[in-house]
Amino acid sequence: MKKLTLLFLLLALLAVAVGGCGPTPKPPEAPTTQPMEVSTAAPTATPIQQPTEVPTAAPTATPTQQSTPKGTPANASQDDTQTRPTVVFEVESDEALALVNGTLIDGTGADPLPNAVVVVQKGRIIAVGAHAEVDVPVDAKIIDVQGATILPGFINAHVHLGFNERNLEAWAQAGVTTVRDLGGPSRFSFRDSVRKDSQYARLVAAGPIVTVPDGYPIVPFGSTNVLTVTSPEDTHQKVSQLLDDGADFIKIALEGGRIFDKNIPMLSPEESAAIVKVAHERGTLVTAHVTVSQDLARALDAGVDDIAHMVTDNLPDDLIERMVEDDVYWVPTIELWKGVGHGFGERAVANLRRFVNAGGKVALGTDYAGYYTQFDLGMPIREIEWMEEAGMTPMQIIVAGTKNAAHVCNLEHELGTLEVGKIADVLVVDGDPLDDIHALTNVRMVLHNGVVIRGGNV
Repeated sequence: MKKLTLLFLLLALLAVAVGGCGPTPKPPEAPTTQPMEVSTAAPTATPIQQPTEVPTAAPTATPTQQSTPKGTPANASQDDTQTRPTVVFEVESDEALALVNGTLIDGTGADPLPNAVVVVQKGRIIAVGAHAEVDVPVDAKIIDVQGATILPGFINAHVHLGFNERNLEAWAQAGVTTVRDLGGPSRFSFRDSVRKDSQYARLVAAGPIVTVPDGYPIVPFGSTNVLTVTSPEDTHQKVSQLLDDGADFIKIALEGGRIFDKNIPMLSPEESAAIVKVAHERGTLVTAHVTVSQDLARALDAGVDDIAHMVTDNLPDDLIERMVEDDVYWVPTIELWKGVGHGFGERAVANLRRFVNAGGKVALGTDYAGYYTQFDLGMPIREIEWMEEAGMTPMQIIVAGTKNAAHVCNLEHELGTLEVGKIADVLVVDGDPLDDIHALTNVRMVLHNGVVIRGGNV
């Protein structure tokens, strides 16, 4: 038994070393007595890949451009707000491209639009709507999608090992055109370089997790992808520097260690509030790692913008109400919890069902490579299946994977919906995902930054 325990601990430590942070694993020999869960979903997942991250030069200190702070009126003019961030990309051709004869699901939650047209030029959408209402440029290249479904590119809002070209290419080919790395190196120069190549999914990254000395994930995993703070003043200085270095947003760890049967120190309320204040003043967002309801309450007290991981205990009604009232999004990572076992996956599904029924907003995210279990590399179809099991409709799932995921990436004004002026990340699939959500895996064509990276010969 001791040998088995050591084996699991070594595997977990390995996952942390390559994935940035294994946010939630509990050793199978811990006091919880429920057996490890086994997924009953069809084996559609690509086996997890754990390649070595691509070496890059030391990160350059490129100051982040500012976005609209939380609470800024939606109709504020550009002059009234801080400068919004621009997602860097390059488009070699000025040629217009028109997708015609498709059913449009634009990511807003609106009803599907048959016989729709999407026109793209210079990497952005210049027209979208019903065929009879859209003027297609006379010199545009026309692609007849033959009744397929046209959607926004999907976003996985919680991954690790995002700093890896092979992973980024696999995501892009599956129509997951953006990923949010939540705990990894501060190699923002690599992020900037891959954004210039449309073959790779767009990488947005938090860099190191903000925690305290001997806090999570230093304990229990020994992770080094962390930024430790010791006071509100120290927090202000270090988080400001992290944003100056290029972090797209901030991730904090509020993990007291309950699921590990440990007492792990964590950020104080004053330190957590200072982090949120700095981030919001800089026009960006804060996501919080939590695993139990007690720590969720601390995150809400601090004013965070989204929660990374569904809690694994019974979620109190008052915390659901607070999240809905405060417009805090949830990234449930059910795929992680199903892999960890101990009944965590079942509780995550049940808690998600209650959150959605109460009107809560959900963003798609899996915690890819954050634990030694298997994850879907590409379209996270098992996560999607479990979201459906939790009572989410196919349309709610699509919105979670597009508009809502763009929101938690702080890029809702650039991505997530097929609207005029937005970056042309487009997924075209055969079949109707509103009838069968698995149609999302029937990829016919992918555009990323307006560039056709898969399909197109239709």
